[in-house]
Amino acid sequence: MKIKVPKFLKNLPAGRHGKRNIWITAILALILIIILYFIFGRGNNPGSIQTGFATKQNLQETVLSTGQVVSGTDLSLSFQGSGVVRRVSVKEGDKVYQGQVLASLDQSSALATLTSAKGALAQAQASYDKLVNGLSQSDIQVYQNAVSSAQVNLNNTYNSALITLNNSYTAIYNAYSNVANLQINYFSASDQQGIVVQENRNSIGNNLANAKASISQANNPGNIDLAISNMQNYLNSAFNSLQIIRDQCDQAAYYSNVPAADKASLDAQKTAIITATTSINTLQSSIASYKTALQTAQDNLSAKQAKPRQEDVDLAEGQVLSAQGQVESAQAVLNNSIVAAPTSGTITQVDIKVGELATPSKEVIVLQDIGNLHAEADVSEANVASLQIGQPIDYTFDALGPDRHFAGKVLTINPASTVISGVVDYKVTGSLDNVPDIKPGMTANMTILVAKKDNVLAVPSTAIINSNSKQYVKVIDDPKKKTYHQVQVQTGLQADGGLVEIISGITDGQEIVTYIKP
Repeated sequence: MKIKVPKFLKNLPAGRHGKRNIWITAILALILIIILYFIFGRGNNPGSIQTGFATKQNLQETVLSTGQVVSGTDLSLSFQGSGVVRRVSVKEGDKVYQGQVLASLDQSSALATLTSAKGALAQAQASYDKLVNGLSQSDIQVYQNAVSSAQVNLNNTYNSALITLNNSYTAIYNAYSNVANLQINYFSASDQQGIVVQENRNSIGNNLANAKASISQANNPGNIDLAISNMQNYLNSAFNSLQIIRDQCDQAAYYSNVPAADKASLDAQKTAIITATTSINTLQSSIASYKTALQTAQDNLSAKQAKPRQEDVDLAEGQVLSAQGQVESAQAVLNNSIVAAPTSGTITQVDIKVGELATPSKEVIVLQDIGNLHAEADVSEANVASLQIGQPIDYTFDALGPDRHFAGKVLTINPASTVISGVVDYKVTGSLDNVPDIKPGMTANMTILVAKKDNVLAVPSTAIINSNSKQYVKVIDDPKKKTYHQVQVQTGLQADGGLVEIISGITDGQEIVTYIKP
C-alpha cells in the first residue's frame, strides 16, 4: 500500500534531515494504528455489545384499541307527521315494551278520516260479497213479489178493459140511435145535406158493428190489446161522423128545421164519445205502464238470480281494493301522529313536551336496551388482518379504573372501511357479558388476544437480523470477549413486549447479541 505523505510533513524543516524522517515515520505509524483499530479492534470491544439469552417463555400477541360502550338497541325516534303534541307518556329511565305508545299528536282529524275510510271499505266489501254470493232467499222473494204485484196490476187492468170496451160500444150505440132518429125526422130528403147525414149514419153503424166484434175478440186475453186499439179507432171515426152531422144541422133550411133540443142531443153524444175515447186512452196507458213495470220486475229478478258477470266481479273487487287503500292511507296518517316503541328497552332521552309543535323526522325520544350492550372500536388496517371473530378480549373501562378487568370476545369485523385522520380503520364489535356498572357511551379499552403460545423459545426482536429474505441471530462464542458468530434461525410468533418466537436455529439458554452500540 502506498501512503501519500501529508503536506504538513513536507513542510518540516529540512535542516535536520534525519529528524524529519523520524517524525514522518512516527506519524505514519500512528495513523496506521488508528486505522487498524477502527477496522479490527472496535468490533471486539466487549463494552459495546449487549447480550441476552434465548429462553422459553409464554408468549401472546394482542391488538390494542380504544372504543365505546354501545347499546344493542340505540334508536332515535321521531314523529313522521307534524302537529301539536297532545301526550308524552314516558320519561327518562322508563322501561317500555314493543308497540307501546310513547307520545302522540292531535289525532281528531286522522281518526275521523280513518273511520270514514273503514265505512267505505265495509260497504264495498258487502257489495262484493253480495255480488259473488248472490242474494239470500228473502232478498229473492222481494223481487219475486215485485213480479207478482206487477202481474196482478196488469191482469186487473185487462179485466177492467172489458168494462171500458162495453162502455165505448154503448157510447157508439147511443150515438147511432140518436143519428138514426134525426135522419128519419129531418134529413129524409135526397138533397146534399140528407145524403151527407145518410152516409155518416151508415159510417157510425159500421163502427158500431165493428165495436161489437172487438168486444167479442177481447174475450180472448191475447187479443185485448188489439181490441182496445181498434175500439179507439171506431170511437174516433164515430166522433168525426157526429161532428159532420152536427154541422149539417146548421146548414141552410135545416138550421131552423132541426130543433135546438135535437142539436143539444147530438152535442151530448159527442161528449159521450169523447169520454169513452179518454177512457180507452187511459186504459191503453195503464196497460203499457203495467207491462213496463212487469218487464222491469222480471228483468230485476232474472238479474239477481243470474250468475254475476266477470267484469262486474272485477269492478266490485277493484272498489274493495280502492277502499282498502284509503283505509291504509288513513291508518298511515294516524300512525304518523304517534311515536311507538319498535322494540323493548329503556328511555334514555326525551326532547318533547305537551303543547309543542312537532316537526317531522326530528328526534324526540331515544330508546336503548341498556341490558344488551357491546363495545365498538376502530382498528387500523395494519392490525385488522390478524383479527378473527371469536377471539378473546380483555376490557378495562376509564370509568371503573384500570384494575378492573372484564372478558369478552370479538363479535363482528365490519368489512367496510372508514378513514379517520388519514388512517384506514375497520369497526370491530366485542361482546360485553355480565359486566356490571357500565353504561352506554363509556370508554372501553380493548386488548384483543390474537395468538398465544406457552413455553416456547423466544428472543428480543432486536436480536433478529434480516438479510436477503433470511433471518439470523448472533450467538456469543466467548462470554468474556463477547465474540460471536451469526446463525440462521426460523421465527414464529411476533409477540408483545418485543419478543419473537424461535422455531429453529438456536437452543434454550444460548447467549445472543441483542444490541451493538454504534
